[in-house]
Amino acid sequence: MLPDLLNRRVLVVDDNSSIHHDFLKTLRLEMDQDALEQARSALFGESNPLRSHEPFEVDCVSQGQVAVTFVQTAKKEGRPYAVAFVDMRMPPGWDGLETIEYLWEADPGLQVVICTAYSDQPWDEIRNRIGRNDKLLILQKPFNSIEVLQLATALCRKWDLTHKVARQLNELSHLVDERTRELQQANKQLTEANQALVQTVADLEVAQAEILRQNKELEGLASRDPLTGCLNRRAFYTAFEQAFTETRQRRNELCCLMVDIDNFKRINDQFGHAVGDQAIQAVANCICTGLRLTDIVGRYGGEEFCLMFPGTTLTEATDLAERLRIRIGTEASDRMRVVAGLMITVSIGVSAMTFGARTPLELIDQADKALYAAKEGGRNCVMALDLLVPGMTPSEQLDLQVRRVTPRVSTSSIAR
Repeated sequence: MLPDLLNRRVLVVDDNSSIHHDFLKTLRLEMDQDALEQARSALFGESNPLRSHEPFEVDCVSQGQVAVTFVQTAKKEGRPYAVAFVDMRMPPGWDGLETIEYLWEADPGLQVVICTAYSDQPWDEIRNRIGRNDKLLILQKPFNSIEVLQLATALCRKWDLTHKVARQLNELSHLVDERTRELQQANKQLTEANQALVQTVADLEVAQAEILRQNKELEGLASRDPLTGCLNRRAFYTAFEQAFTETRQRRNELCCLMVDIDNFKRINDQFGHAVGDQAIQAVANCICTGLRLTDIVGRYGGEEFCLMFPGTTLTEATDLAERLRIRIGTEASDRMRVVAGLMITVSIGVSAMTFGARTPLELIDQADKALYAAKEGGRNCVMALDLLVPGMTPSEQLDLQVRRVTPRVSTSSIAR
């Protein structure tokens, strides 16, 4: 809507079509008469007649949901409604109060007249729900056309005045902005005078950011193994201690895996330490790409890795361990393109906090015990700590046993 045009758009929300007719008759009647008077003036050369009131543009809908759509569309098109006459009861949809709440959500500047009988809902209840609001008037039923015409005229003028004031405030804001820019321009000389100092501060900030970056890089180097990129032993144990404490406090599950490259000394002796380093990198890459986001892996020493699985049961951990073993056996050798025919396998030991470990080191020692059993059991397999007597708690048993997870491959299968 253009700023110099008066807004006379009215929306009627009532489920009774006869009410629509009454509103249209009241608010549009003078428009029809005005057209006749204009025609008469053109025909007989008379001066323009005085209007009894300014014409209104009226739309009628029967339900609150449709009214909200009309208001949203009108506001989006730049032709908002000035006034809405809303009936209190409009079954089966929203009642008048709910409709008003949604109308104001769509257009907060809409002036509203609620049409109600006292028996519908007392004024105190309406005020408690809507609150004190200068955009809401009550029209008691039954009402006459004079009341409707007066309300429509007054509220449309109020809408116009409100928006006129808003435009004036906006113009005043632009003036303030313009004066502010002038002051900013005046302050530019001071800014230029302080430029050298600002540049010095900027240089210091850059230097500080660089120092922070280098410190962060050093921190990463201090916590990461340079060969594999995994956590080093110190950083891993720090993370392990924290996870161990949180697991005990929350009475949750925590599993530990010890992974060792099989026959690693033979690889070093036969192919050299450079190839041995590549083997360690290949295994580390297979482990890291095969883990979940919550899992943590660290290079524990030489060709050994230690893995921590928070929130994981022993059964889940052994399944993950077996998948890691298979993945390393099939992919690690392919990553060793320098040495053809080199087979890389690992042995894995698994333990869990449920076996009564009181410290992180004790849990690691349990997993190491299972790893030793895997080495003794022929390598390239997964061994897990288990109860010696099923059904008894770890505290009731003097010792634990080691259980083989990896299925044994028969001699006939190997031959085939």
